[in-house]
Amino acid sequence: MSVGTIRWDGCRPLLAFLVVFSAVVMAQPQLSLDDLRRETTQHPDSTEAWINLGNGYLGAGDYDKAKDSFLEAIGIDYRAGDAHFGLGLAEFERGDFQSALFSFGEVTRLYPDRFDGHYNQAVTLARLRRYDEAAAAFRAAIAQAEPEAEPEDVMGAYLGLASQLKQAGNFEEAARAYSDALALTPENAELAYLHADALYQAGRGLDALPELTDLEPNTSDYRVSALIADIYVEEGQVDYALRSLDRALKKADSAGEIGAEANLYIKLGLLQRRLGREAEAARSFQRATQSDDGSWEAFYNLGVSYLESGQTRSALDALRKAIDINGDSGEVYLALATAYDQLAKTSEALDNAQAAIQRLTDTTLATEARFIVARALYRQEDFAGARQMMTQVLQAQPNNAQAQLWAGLVEYQQGNYSAAVQYYERAVQLDPDSVEARINLGAAYLASQRYQDAEFVYQLLVQQNPRDAESYYNLGWALLSQDHRGAAKDAWQHASELGYQPAVAALTQYF
Repeated sequence: MSVGTIRWDGCRPLLAFLVVFSAVVMAQPQLSLDDLRRETTQHPDSTEAWINLGNGYLGAGDYDKAKDSFLEAIGIDYRAGDAHFGLGLAEFERGDFQSALFSFGEVTRLYPDRFDGHYNQAVTLARLRRYDEAAAAFRAAIAQAEPEAEPEDVMGAYLGLASQLKQAGNFEEAARAYSDALALTPENAELAYLHADALYQAGRGLDALPELTDLEPNTSDYRVSALIADIYVEEGQVDYALRSLDRALKKADSAGEIGAEANLYIKLGLLQRRLGREAEAARSFQRATQSDDGSWEAFYNLGVSYLESGQTRSALDALRKAIDINGDSGEVYLALATAYDQLAKTSEALDNAQAAIQRLTDTTLATEARFIVARALYRQEDFAGARQMMTQVLQAQPNNAQAQLWAGLVEYQQGNYSAAVQYYERAVQLDPDSVEARINLGAAYLASQRYQDAEFVYQLLVQQNPRDAESYYNLGWALLSQDHRGAAKDAWQHASELGYQPAVAALTQYF
């Protein structure tokens, strides 16, 4: 019985387990709707007649007329609990959950010992996603289970309680609820799995292992082996995890669970990628796509695996397929934008990064997408747009050395050399080993006429790489601008000997 289903024990043969009628209603003889309507005509002041008619309409699926009948009954006797209860059922089926909640609330207020009132109040609260209140209502139902509720009713309440506790993130209490349910049916393998999963979610995976390892040989349920693998991964026991995933895959394959098999291959691939086994990870993701060619996650992870191993063009096909299957995933658009960015396909990178920003909720990933947009706009010479986007990137990641570097490039292209210097200096500070940042810092110093600072930077660059002809050339300009003609000539001479033609031209012009 799912938590989102109202219970109706009185009509189990017709609408299995939708709602619970009271004992009084269950005792009523089965009459036709014509007979029930005739009863209300003959006895218009009879609460019982109107309740019976409402129940008849409920059974026939005419919830609007059921509502009207129960309202008539309540108008005659407001303390008629079965009328409030039936009205709650009708409102629930009509989709008016707030009104259903009020009606079931009146049942519990007027008759606090009614299990069915608390239970259906809990179901309605769950439908409204008021998880803590739903859990409290399920607890109240459990407390009032005797003598009305059947064992399966109590089990449903425990499962409902556990479900709402999980939704609220209270996995410790959810595990306790599953444990109480297990006490009612100790051999229930599904409950044993759910109990172990709640323990794992509560950070108590090791406590769940004994139960799971006892269960695993006696079940064909792949989820048990997969959960064991998750626990081993969390504990750093990779070899055990890989073996457990292998057992899970065999069980999923035997059961013909195509989607599950694909998900398990994805899980295996992620573990292999985490271990640096990129080739194995790619094979696992490839097998996932073969198991289920409708799994966008499989194609996405295959594409990411190709990206991380430098197979950018191979990544494109997999990522395009992922988008064909699921065009709403910001992560896929971001990965595709990254691939196009690496291939210097500026327009495609821009389009996909913008699509990613529209869909991503993770702020870190959204910042990555904005960075790609900023670089693309820069390459399209939209420097104002690039600056606006780069400002957002730096607000989110002020210690991103690459972002500082690109912000400097944007300012430099707009002639804002002093601003460029500030960004480049920060980039060098964050990444002292970045030759690219130092080269651009030297150029910005030259452009802003800070020749002594430029000289210092280029001296460091040529010391690091004596074959850096361009840095020797720029060093010559820094020295000449300070009227150090001899040193400037030497620098240009070095650049000329390294084959840098602008240095040859400078020597001819100035010496």
